[in-house]
Amino acid sequence: MSPADPAQTLLARLKLELAAWQALVDVMQEEEQALVDGDTDRLARISTAKLTQLQSVSDYAQIRHAGLQAAGLPFDHAGMTAWLGQVGQAEHSAQWQQLRALETTARALNQRIGALIELRLNSTRQALNVLLHSATSHGSLYDQEGLTVAAHKGKPLTAA
Repeated sequence: MSPADPAQTLLARLKLELAAWQALVDVMQEEEQALVDGDTDRLARISTAKLTQLQSVSDYAQIRHAGLQAAGLPFDHAGMTAWLGQVGQAEHSAQWQQLRALETTARALNQRIGALIELRLNSTRQALNVLLHSATSHGSLYDQEGLTVAAHKGKPLTAA
């Protein structure tokens, strides 16, 4: 088989796609830890890396889908497994299984990250509700110069 053989090209790309999935999982694990730590500065930096890795994974998947379609197979997990049975070696089947495991790991991480984000949002909403309630019940908490003002405007306890 020549290096320009579509099957060999697709097999070579499988290894690159596997590396892209691993990099995505690594970034997602870092994102999860940043959410646990409450490190918003790190989250901002991670966001760019995550988008880059998501694009990379998407690009490789599109290439794989096109290769499977060109081979007359469906571009799903079953089609890839069937195609590897025809042209692949045990090494490639193992890479495919690793890729599928990373995909499952990424889905689980995404669910945990979503739950952590929801917890942070709920906490922020509660804090805002407390501030809004306090501001509307007792007047403003700050004056026009940004200085705090007493939330209570009644008589001092020592007044008769």
